[in-house]
Amino acid sequence: MGNEGSKLKGLIIDKNAVEVNDFWALYNAESPTTCNEEGSDGQLLSIFKGEVLVKGQLWAAQGPMERAIKNLMIYRHPYILKYMSTWDQSGQKHLATERVRPLSDVLAQQSPIQVCLGLRTILCSLIFLIEKALARHLNICTQSIYVTDKGSWRLAGFEYVWKAKDLNKEVLELAHSFRQPLAIDSTNSELGLEQFAFATLCEQILDNCGAVSTPHVQEFRDYCSTHLKHQNIELRPKLSAVLLHPYFNHEFVLIHSFLFELPLKSVQERQQFFSNLIERLRCFDEQVVASQLASDLLSRMVLLDPTAQHCVTPYVLRTKTENGTTALFSPQTYLQYLLPHILKMFRLRDAQIRLILLDYFMEYVRLLSDEQLQSEILPHLQMGMNDTNDVLVAKTLRSLADLVPILGGATVLGGDRRRCFSDGRPHAAVSTDCSTPWTEPRSITPLMNGSAVDAVDYMVSGSPLPVESNVAPMPLRLSPDGGEDDKSVTNLSEKPLELSQGSSPDSSSGNADSSTSSAAHEQTLVNDEEEAWSDWDNTDELQRLNVKQEAMDELNLNNVETNSSTSTQATQPSLADSFRTACSSVSTDPKKPIPPPPINRQLIDDLSALDIQVQLTTPANSSEPAEFDFFKDMEPIIETKKTVSSEPEVVQIDASRFAATSIGSNDHDVDDAGDQGWGHDEDEDDVVWGSNGQTTNVT
Repeated sequence: MGNEGSKLKGLIIDKNAVEVNDFWALYNAESPTTCNEEGSDGQLLSIFKGEVLVKGQLWAAQGPMERAIKNLMIYRHPYILKYMSTWDQSGQKHLATERVRPLSDVLAQQSPIQVCLGLRTILCSLIFLIEKALARHLNICTQSIYVTDKGSWRLAGFEYVWKAKDLNKEVLELAHSFRQPLAIDSTNSELGLEQFAFATLCEQILDNCGAVSTPHVQEFRDYCSTHLKHQNIELRPKLSAVLLHPYFNHEFVLIHSFLFELPLKSVQERQQFFSNLIERLRCFDEQVVASQLASDLLSRMVLLDPTAQHCVTPYVLRTKTENGTTALFSPQTYLQYLLPHILKMFRLRDAQIRLILLDYFMEYVRLLSDEQLQSEILPHLQMGMNDTNDVLVAKTLRSLADLVPILGGATVLGGDRRRCFSDGRPHAAVSTDCSTPWTEPRSITPLMNGSAVDAVDYMVSGSPLPVESNVAPMPLRLSPDGGEDDKSVTNLSEKPLELSQGSSPDSSSGNADSSTSSAAHEQTLVNDEEEAWSDWDNTDELQRLNVKQEAMDELNLNNVETNSSTSTQATQPSLADSFRTACSSVSTDPKKPIPPPPINRQLIDDLSALDIQVQLTTPANSSEPAEFDFFKDMEPIIETKKTVSSEPEVVQIDASRFAATSIGSNDHDVDDAGDQGWGHDEDEDDVVWGSNGQTTNVT
């Protein structure tokens, strides 16, 4: 409520007066306090400086300034001039109110809808003052009406307000000289004087503004002259009945009144009102809606209402675009009427209001200049980064990111910056065509065993191939060597088959020649694999294992054929020597074609002899079959020569693998072979199975 000794600290009052009359002088002022609802740095006020001496018997008991201050402190209403503070200075009474201007100064700029809303505002304040507060206002005229910066009208002139029980003819006679002549009834009666004065006020304002476009305006003019100024005072209607006239109840006025009285409405009434508000507002000009309802649509009560957040706020805080017209205001109207309210709201330290503003940040930030962004938006965003609300900080950081393309990173972040990352793209990947859409870098993962049709399926990033017209198409490479690996692998897989075709039952003389050819063939495979190297280790390793497996299968087939034709091997040593010579030539020159086999080789009529004989040995304590070891027969047991002992050394040999028939007929040969054992010929590099080309007899 304030008190009479509370002077605002740091108050700055303008030197030039806005209005001067017989009772006071009106000045604009600004207070450094931040207690106003807009959250601005200074509070805008109006200061009434009372005159020291005022003539008139009406003010003998109490001066006009003292009476006005007392009545404004007692009678509070949203449509009555808002009292802020009062104090005495240099023998003068000072009254601080909300920032207002006299109606006479702005009446010419008022639109017809503003006039209608203003008259309704004054009517509502009079209904409260007379019918509810039981007071009487003796001077209802344009000099008793002020207009706020938002365009809302306020009832003033409270130096002429008396309590209803204190009003009499004596007071009316004393106040007659100070009242507006046109607002005085000829009968000078105590009854119906406010109705007569209000009708006169409406006629003057409507005549000056020429408000003929407002619905039912002419009907209201007739109503004022016939009913409110009726010669019979008792037939004059109450002011509350005047409020029911269609002039004060058309669509736009009802919307405005509901928004103003929103705190008094129930939840159900709010939901019903906000659900169809936007469709109702589309029926009016956006300039009128923005000028009259911008502050109400952006009020705290509306922004925090759940129904309004879904049905109203998205259409208010967004602007119309060329593609769609779902928004309510165009960018020009938005910039003129809504943006000043948004800038004021940005100063509020209310988390919920700030979160809503950040949700629609890009809708209005593009309408601001760089200077406004740096001075009125950026400092408040930087303050939001230090808040403990994680949601607020996250949205603030997103808004700051949107400001970087506009103001630059140095302005948004501040401080010294240095280059930490470099552009590692190849020059060929940087497109100079501005019309080409941005694409991700193309993967360089090799396409193993793929075709050009399936090239896109092997791309890691899924990005398209270059489509520039100036780039010549390049064939896909199957490997770093240009596809040579596949050919090498094919040659390696074919060589064991050729060797197997070249070996016949009568081409060797014994196990020694077979083991020698096996070692030579293995060395040939190793040399070929070393020459056909590849950078892609994973794929080549699988191919190498496959080649070795096929080679070992062919070697097992050779061993089976060799063991089945032991009788012919001993009689043909020359063929074994030629076969060893052929293997040596293959190992030295892998690309040299192998000569065809001799014509006089023995053919095998039984095809079952060519089948690969595989016998799996399963451990006794294992229920699952063991995997066959293809390399077991290629690991010789090498022992040093020992002196002959009394007991010959017994060598365990798998009979199923080396199934050889006994050639020698006497036991002496067997003992000599047993004494000699598995030896290593010092003159040759190859390991020789047995000695003298004869097969060891295992008993």
